[in-house]
Amino acid sequence: MPKEFSVKAFQNLSHLIIDQKAFQYRVYEDENFMCGIPIKNSHGVLGALVACDHAPYRPCLNDAKHDAEAYHADEMKKFFSNLIILVEENLNANEEVEEMALELEQNFEDLYSYGQIATQIKTVRFSTDMLKELMQRLIESFRVDAAVTRMPNKPEFNMWFSKPKVFETFSAPHKFLGKLISMIPPDAPSIKENYFIINDSRKNPQYKDLSKDVYRFLAVRVQHHKEFYGWIGLVSFNLKEIFRQGELKLLISMAEQLAGAITNTDLYNDLEQFVINMVKSLVFAIEAKDIYTRGHSERVSKYSILMGKQLGLNEKEFNDLKWASMLHDIGKIGIPEFILNKPDGLTDAEYEIIRGHPEKGGEILRPVAQLAGSLPGIIHHHEHYDGTGYPQGLKGEEIPLSARIIAVADTFDAITSSRAYRRAKRPEKALTIIEEVAGTQLDARMVDVFKKVYKENIIYEDLSSQ
Repeated sequence: MPKEFSVKAFQNLSHLIIDQKAFQYRVYEDENFMCGIPIKNSHGVLGALVACDHAPYRPCLNDAKHDAEAYHADEMKKFFSNLIILVEENLNANEEVEEMALELEQNFEDLYSYGQIATQIKTVRFSTDMLKELMQRLIESFRVDAAVTRMPNKPEFNMWFSKPKVFETFSAPHKFLGKLISMIPPDAPSIKENYFIINDSRKNPQYKDLSKDVYRFLAVRVQHHKEFYGWIGLVSFNLKEIFRQGELKLLISMAEQLAGAITNTDLYNDLEQFVINMVKSLVFAIEAKDIYTRGHSERVSKYSILMGKQLGLNEKEFNDLKWASMLHDIGKIGIPEFILNKPDGLTDAEYEIIRGHPEKGGEILRPVAQLAGSLPGIIHHHEHYDGTGYPQGLKGEEIPLSARIIAVADTFDAITSSRAYRRAKRPEKALTIIEEVAGTQLDARMVDVFKKVYKENIIYEDLSSQ
């Protein structure tokens, strides 16, 4: 900048340009020319582009001087106008790039949130624990203060969560959140798009009266095809934020997946109930053939379940054990009744037929996919810990855990049940007998688990109530 021009002169002209939002020029001390034009973008005036130089004319008559200034100013205005177009295009391009980058970043965050949450929803059986975790993730992912679900026909899924201290001034947060959903007008235009939104509670008379604090509220329908389950709602007391279009689409998609998961869970439960009924029918069929073992399968299942709880089995192991213990003798359905009910000793041939019932049970149930995990317990519950059992002569830890558990429960119940050739023994005597065969016929560790359960009087009370 030539020394003849002061910083103050630049500042004064810049302020004038920004204020007038138009080209301006000034001449200082007859020879120094300064001009500039505003720089704009979509949000308004950003600043000013200013240039200075010596005036391209010499002092002369006033009229001639005025014409020269005007001519030079006009030329500079044309030049600046063309130049500023390039500057503003570049600025707008940069602004668009920044907006696209921000949008991409937000879309990436939405996609990440979707991936994290969708993984929880996509499951065969959706539970209340899964919904609790989903609600907490929604609060984090959507930067809101609270989340609520209301499902009229699924009361177990009615819940709400919030950030700490959000509802300190509320006497009944759950009622406030419930009203937000219950007051959704059924004829709101957005309902056709499966959502309802309040961006500012002050602008809606009904929602304004629910809280003295200003809030925004978004709710989406939980619906699978024509089956409507309820709503997921999000609440925020921060009006500096907004519910973005991408977030709305994301939440609607999640709600659709949640509805699908609930539908699948209902179907799975129906299928499971069908399997339960089928199992009961099979057990009744077995016990109808064997007059001496009525109630045996149910008792073995009770004892096995108590042992499974004591061992802390996970959900899958526990369910497999439950079905295996209930169906461990299902193979006896193919054994002639005269052998099952024979009052005296069996011949070698008859005993071989009896020995085939574990594998026969496996063959019967193998086509039922839901019971695949129970097959090891059914097939191997007559294996001996020392390897002398059947059908495969497995030894020690080679024997599946469920089979080792069932073996103890089965032996105990056999001893405490009457047969045609002997009377039932007392539980205390049966306990002594299974202790004697611990480490040979039975797994000693499983016997210890059974003893612990027995000493807590659980099994004895079950027996005495029969």
